[in-house]
Amino acid sequence: MDQFEEINNESDHEPDSPKGYYTRAKRRKLCEKYQDAEDSFSNLCAKSDRRKRKNLIMFVPTEVLQRIFEYISYHELSSTLRLVNRRFKTVAEDLLNFGFKRIEKRLKSLMGTTDLALGYTQDDMEIKCISKLLCLLEILISQCSVIVSTIWRYVYNGFYKTRNTCMYGGLIIDIFDIFMWKFLHCPNQLYAPAVIKDYSLPLEVSRIVQLTKAFCIHFDKTNEEVMSSCCILSGCKIADILDSAKFANKHVHYEKRVSNFFLAKFSYYFKNSWFVAMPIPSGKAMDWPQQQRMMHMRLRRIVLAHNDMYLQQEQYKREVSLRPNAPTAIKKPGNNVYTGYGDVEDKFFYYGVMNDGAFRSKFHPPEDVDGRDEEDEPNEMLNNPAVEPDLFNFDDDVLFRLPYLGFKVDLSIRCPLAYAPLSYLRTLGEDELGKMNGRALVKGESQLHMDFECFGAHYARLPVRYQYEVGRRC
Repeated sequence: MDQFEEINNESDHEPDSPKGYYTRAKRRKLCEKYQDAEDSFSNLCAKSDRRKRKNLIMFVPTEVLQRIFEYISYHELSSTLRLVNRRFKTVAEDLLNFGFKRIEKRLKSLMGTTDLALGYTQDDMEIKCISKLLCLLEILISQCSVIVSTIWRYVYNGFYKTRNTCMYGGLIIDIFDIFMWKFLHCPNQLYAPAVIKDYSLPLEVSRIVQLTKAFCIHFDKTNEEVMSSCCILSGCKIADILDSAKFANKHVHYEKRVSNFFLAKFSYYFKNSWFVAMPIPSGKAMDWPQQQRMMHMRLRRIVLAHNDMYLQQEQYKREVSLRPNAPTAIKKPGNNVYTGYGDVEDKFFYYGVMNDGAFRSKFHPPEDVDGRDEEDEPNEMLNNPAVEPDLFNFDDDVLFRLPYLGFKVDLSIRCPLAYAPLSYLRTLGEDELGKMNGRALVKGESQLHMDFECFGAHYARLPVRYQYEVGRRC
């Protein structure tokens, strides 16, 4: 009791209290104070409960959140949920990377099953339908390998810790899933266009081919080019892109590991292709990362066109062997030509690919005395890219007949082991991969030297050789 508290109204006090002291008002004030504190505390708890009820999903275990996100399309994961918050971003990116990583395995599994089914099929029409399905799977595997060569260094992989990004092309994964669902449940919707009209593709396959080109260009420009020292971080990306060319001849001069560095020299030969770099007056300046991105895009276009044209030819030969007694003639692939061009600083690049039919139509190669076409003869250059061919022409032909048309790429590499080509890293054992630490092995300069030789350019009096280096200016 406070003894210094005065009584302002003596009639307002409790009977048993000492005279001259006021206690009733004091008690009332204390009760009111405690009541207000209790009310404010209950209000705070109510607000906290409401806030928790609003964000209950944030307290859900990661495994449950993943199960919930599996009911959402990959396109929504990449374009919407990935941008909500950090937790949603982590879970969504894991699902996107895992969804893309299993595509190639599923395609190869379907391809093995389809190839096995061909051995138990006797009906001609059924063989044709299954053969068309096999062709579609080969096209998609080729597209998938090009995407992998573009993004695998920057997304989840089993070799080392990567940059904070993911396979955010969710729409591509969705279309792959739609294709595989149709393949298993209603395959007639996939092979029907090719059966009705040779070499026609279903909507899903055509869409994947278009999105693959667009996504790879976007990824290089948005993710890789803006990184500091991207010339070094991309490692042997050029070798990965060239390795995805299924019908280019590859010759390995040497491939070895010295301490924590990778040393190698490869030669690639692209049949019926050309690659010319002509000097021009210096134009707008372009920084080195942008030049590197343009080189990646240029090589990827050549690889995609080369795969597409020669895959058609191989599929035609396979169908002819599978259906020797076909009631109607099997249509040969049309004469296809792909060309590309562009200027980078003081160089103008002209490149392209043509199939065998377009080559014969353009240059009219002479037939052998036995009546065999030139394509039946063994091509020494194709079997060994290191062989230098003899240059000759025919004076009686105003178009200067070519003995061949193609270009060779000599690739020399010296880089940290973590940046070695994907094809080499896949050959390492588990012990070597376990010791490989990305942070420890990236120290050291990456050097990559390319020597392009297009022998056919000699007849058009264009430069035959072009050299490209990565690492010197990084």
